[in-house]
Amino acid sequence: MISVENVSKKYIGFSNLLERVLSVISLGLFKGTSQYIALNKLNFNAEKGQIIGVIGRNGAGKSTLLKILSNVSMVDSGKITISGVIRPMLELGVGFNPELTGLENIRFNGLLWGYSSDEIQKLEKEIFQFAGLVGLENQILKNYSTGMTMRLGFSLATANRPDILLIDEALAVGDASFQVKCLDRFKKFIERGSIIIVVSHDLQMMSAICQKIILLEKGNLEFFGNPTLALRKYFEILGKNEDNYNFSEDMLLYYNVKLLDELNNNRNIFFLNQTVKLEIKFKFKSEIPRLTVGFQIDDNRGIRVFGINSHILGKEIYNVKSNWEYSIIFSFPLNFREGKYSLGISFHKGDSHIEGCYLWKDSILDFEIERIELPKFDGLVYLPTTCEWKNQEL
Repeated sequence: MISVENVSKKYIGFSNLLERVLSVISLGLFKGTSQYIALNKLNFNAEKGQIIGVIGRNGAGKSTLLKILSNVSMVDSGKITISGVIRPMLELGVGFNPELTGLENIRFNGLLWGYSSDEIQKLEKEIFQFAGLVGLENQILKNYSTGMTMRLGFSLATANRPDILLIDEALAVGDASFQVKCLDRFKKFIERGSIIIVVSHDLQMMSAICQKIILLEKGNLEFFGNPTLALRKYFEILGKNEDNYNFSEDMLLYYNVKLLDELNNNRNIFFLNQTVKLEIKFKFKSEIPRLTVGFQIDDNRGIRVFGINSHILGKEIYNVKSNWEYSIIFSFPLNFREGKYSLGISFHKGDSHIEGCYLWKDSILDFEIERIELPKFDGLVYLPTTCEWKNQEL
């Protein structure tokens, strides 16, 4: 079990060269005046048998949180209660000696991971099998590729089930087949009561494997709970990037969104492969020199399945007048598998919201897709497919 109560962490630095000199003269007693709050009054709990994801923009405090949980860094205030043995995977391959063989490296580093000599000896074969490095045990590590070294590090770190496993972007290691093996190993850990806390920018994977997600923004806990809701909140934060100095929903008088069928009927249930029209009407309070309108579709797990905008389609407009009603219609086939989806819209400049965002709204319209008279298929997207046999006589 992990309990985090009002945990804060700040870093103190120097704002100029003079402060650095004063720190040297005072033998470190002068700490500097520049402060950066990495974490601010965080509160959350993690129970046995859970995978907790941590997401957020760069600099949000994700890695700092893992360092604090693993005792690499200390908190400035608050309380952390941890029951069980922690195994942090903050950087795979750290501590490996390139001049030693793969086998020698796991023997030495296994001791650092907390394995006994007898445990390492029993696990040696399994470690190399899981990493896909059988036959390379006695090769010196500098002859390994970066991916091979990372796979070996991951295999060593997870050879035995830990009570608590902390992972910082380590799931990007290896190819797709190795990642499947990693996730399968995590599943077995969870079934036996482990807690796994993982930091990753792979939102699709996080939504698929996590029971809960922590969303951090500038050191603050913006959301903790359902993965779908966490991803929606995260996309809203991305849309409201502080670099978008002119972001303001107040610039819009109103907007209206409808999803229509071929006969212009407003509906929320459609058939797979059916062509629909998305109609967006809006008015701005003030003139807009340059405008792009876009939409995005998420599935019921919060995973983005499609998104596009008028700029990409070559239909960006200029000099939008105040108090004029504008309407834009997107037409597209619903080639996604059957299920529930949500649609959001955005108003911004240029190719993306980074250039300047006027509005970003996720999940403002829900709809459902049903499959009728089409063959069953695997995956997210339906591709009309035919096949034929050709027999050749001997």
